[in-house]
Amino acid sequence: MTEPRERTRRFPGDFAGGASPAFTHLVVLVEEGMRSGRLRGDDPLEVTLALTAAVQGLVQLHLGGRIGLAEEEFRELCRRTVRRVLDGLLA
Repeated sequence: MTEPRERTRRFPGDFAGGASPAFTHLVVLVEEGMRSGRLRGDDPLEVTLALTAAVQGLVQLHLGGRIGLAEEEFRELCRRTVRRVLDGLLA
């Protein structure tokens, strides 16, 4: 379980302000997908949060010993999960 931290970045304010470089990079990619018409128009921050939350949840389960896959199999599971979420966002 994740413990609360005092000085952690908080959604949406810190993420909208670009305080997380990795998250900001993904937001840019989601925005580009929406502008190009490949992804359905939506809130880019919330879409990016959905993508990252899915993978972060898998990582926490894996680290907690709840997913019994070798590293490469686990990485493939993460890739498939992201594809599944993206498939739901396609325009």
